[in-house]
Amino acid sequence: MKVGDLVRVKGCPPFIDGLDHLKCECFFCNGSSNRVGYIIGPGQRNSWIVMFDCGEWRLDEFDLARGDVEVISES
Repeated sequence: MKVGDLVRVKGCPPFIDGLDHLKCECFFCNGSSNRVGYIIGPGQRNSWIVMFDCGEWRLDEFDLARGDVEVISES
């Protein structure tokens, strides 16, 4: 990941059976985000500041390695 890249954060897993009435309260679900963001700059401790449609969020290389985020367009 680098400044100018477009990234997509994967969706949240569904809740356990019987808990369908609950809704996710994560940053992305709570902000009704499309989960696509633009890397605007470096953050602390090997992370990146990413601007999403619901605000800024910090992602790091571990998110990429775990498959929680993917680069969809490189600058």
